[in-house]
Amino acid sequence: MPDDPSHNDARTAHLFQCGNTDLFAVSLDKTGASIPLADCGDGWRFRESFRLGVHKIMPIAVAPEPILRGMDNNGYFIWRRGSILEHRNRRLDLNAWRI
Repeated sequence: MPDDPSHNDARTAHLFQCGNTDLFAVSLDKTGASIPLADCGDGWRFRESFRLGVHKIMPIAVAPEPILRGMDNNGYFIWRRGSILEHRNRRLDLNAWRI
């Protein structure tokens, strides 16, 4: 999923979940090394890669703008499922990820 220079607003991002909790993170680093371990005692688990951009459809129920701001400021973005950041009309299907 290489970054496409003709669509400068989109970049490849990676979704992580803190164990089986409702805490999630997005990072541009597929290893998740930029996400603080102190925020997740269970360890960050990679879930999927996706294209992150203002005009891209998100695989998660969070608007892209706060994620993009977090990436620019910190190199990662963390949120809890059910927080005000989530879109009310979209749901993140965690059952597909449960082991």
